[in-house]
Amino acid sequence: MSAKTLTAEQKQSLAALRKRMGGISEEKRARLKEQTTIRKAIREALAKGPVTVPELASATQFPAQQVFWHLMGMRKYGLVREVGDADPYVRYGLVESDKPAVPEKRSLQGTAAPSSAH
Repeated sequence: MSAKTLTAEQKQSLAALRKRMGGISEEKRARLKEQTTIRKAIREALAKGPVTVPELASATQFPAQQVFWHLMGMRKYGLVREVGDADPYVRYGLVESDKPAVPEKRSLQGTAAPSSAH
């Protein structure tokens, strides 16, 4: 839920809860800012065309392991997809949609199970 969709009463309740809980720590703020910066750099690099993890690491100046971690999170939530191979690597590209694709649910046997709409 974004702050834009909250009612005035919900915003007040949320502000009171944050105050009571001590707010967000500076450490958490710094980590969120870092994650946002990395994901923005990845999106900007991917906007130029499909790339591999080493190419993304080089373009963003972040370690490949860190780029891979964020890329897999973006892939999980339908923001990024595999678009081809560059042996031995996979090329990734941005999903071209206003809404991210919903990842398929997996059954216990590892086959894709149909997603149910709620």
